[in-house]
Amino acid sequence: MKTGISLPPEMADEIAQILVHLRRATEAECVLLADISGQLIDAHSRMREVDPVLVATLAAGDVAAMAELARQVGEESPRGAVLHEGAHKSIYLVNVAGSFILIVVFQAETPVGLVRLMAGRAAERLQALVARYEEQLAWPQTLPTTNFRTALMDELEKALGELPGR
Repeated sequence: MKTGISLPPEMADEIAQILVHLRRATEAECVLLADISGQLIDAHSRMREVDPVLVATLAAGDVAAMAELARQVGEESPRGAVLHEGAHKSIYLVNVAGSFILIVVFQAETPVGLVRLMAGRAAERLQALVARYEEQLAWPQTLPTTNFRTALMDELEKALGELPGR
């Protein structure tokens, strides 16, 4: 699944493996990973009637509301999980390292304990990936070996020199 976040291919593959394992282990209808703003990272679903982008966006809003509610009652950690138990399907949301949301949609007959256990394990594995990803983002990008300012000025001069009236 294409996302706006640029993940290295091996990291995207690891995420997919984690989500597929979680979906199979829980027999979930749908397993999604989104960033904390609701942008869909990856989805594994057998539900045709569900828009995963919309689910990811709504889940992000729910997690944000629950984090603020928790803060209001004195709980400072944004981590945690939210469970919605429905008549036919339930939804379990797990905040992963404060940066991502793991979303599991499962049949109401599926034991909630199983979903919590397996989603918790998946979240732990995802946290390690998040740490690696954020570490890669923090590394300074390689700068050109030539004097950057001189090169930039030369390019600007060439571009402006080609304009009419100069």
